[in-house]
Amino acid sequence: MNSKNIFHRIVSLAALLLCCTFSAFAQNEAGLPSRVVLGGRAVIMVADAVYAFPSVVDRVLSVAGTDQGLGAFLGALDPSFVKKPALDRSATAESFAALKPDLVILKSMMKGSLGKSLEALSLRTLYLDLETPEDYFRDLAALGKTFGDEKRADALISYYRSLVADTVRRVSGQPKPRTLLVQAASGAGLWEAPPAAWMQTTLVKMAGGDPVWVGATPGNGWTRLNVEQIAAWNPEVVIVVSYREDSAKSASAFKTDPRFANLSAVKASHVFAMPQDFYSWDQPDTRWVLGLRRIGAFLHPSSFFNADAGGEAKEFFRILYGIDKMKFESVIAPRLKGDHGVK
Repeated sequence: MNSKNIFHRIVSLAALLLCCTFSAFAQNEAGLPSRVVLGGRAVIMVADAVYAFPSVVDRVLSVAGTDQGLGAFLGALDPSFVKKPALDRSATAESFAALKPDLVILKSMMKGSLGKSLEALSLRTLYLDLETPEDYFRDLAALGKTFGDEKRADALISYYRSLVADTVRRVSGQPKPRTLLVQAASGAGLWEAPPAAWMQTTLVKMAGGDPVWVGATPGNGWTRLNVEQIAAWNPEVVIVVSYREDSAKSASAFKTDPRFANLSAVKASHVFAMPQDFYSWDQPDTRWVLGLRRIGAFLHPSSFFNADAGGEAKEFFRILYGIDKMKFESVIAPRLKGDHGVK
């Protein structure tokens, strides 16, 4: 075989390989979800996790309501968000099907009420737990696999793990202050604490605190506390959260309540307002790692004296959502409330 024939054969083989490569790439792309619907209860946790994958944003067709009372974060993040078809959080399987999605992503809690109906309509589903840090690591990996972006998932998981590890290092060996985390209940002067299994309790433990309410909140939701119980616990630190109004307002109400005047936390001015922007940082939203860092600073200020709260907040929004410093100052900073530490 002469050199000319060899050259043509090589060219032909290269063209065939290139064709196969593009064909495989096209098949892979075709197999990835392109019409994604996010819905059900607690959809903000699902949506914020999904939107941490830039390659997926344009594939999201519809998101159920994402405003807890402080504004819709995705509306500020995604200019096309307001144009997406609306979907009620209590939407039926038929409502999902009407949007012709090739993937529906829901919190796992929705499987019991919607799972069979969605399956009957041949709708592909992905359920995310998103309740604990370990859930987040697992669910981010699942999202990466589903959307063919494992590299992004690995980077996100590494980012979260590094902040968790640094927090644990900072509080290791420190005394665990008696800590109470509460939200204002409906009705003046009433307070509630979260279940032991919820993210709020986990964050207090990880940040080196002793959550005094564990054992007194046996239900699956917030439990009403009485004044006598709070007095008996006599917490050294109180963290006040709010999801619909400025947490500083709620924290002030706690601090100035004469019934709590003798609490150690009140006497020492250790009543803190949980930081917020569009959402509060204590819940199982992507912001939980920021909440962990601030709780650590509330409980162990001397261990976090050199932690840059402002820098960490800006880095969080840059890494997860591509928000640069200018956009942070214009979109996030004006929304910041509570003891966020951002300067």
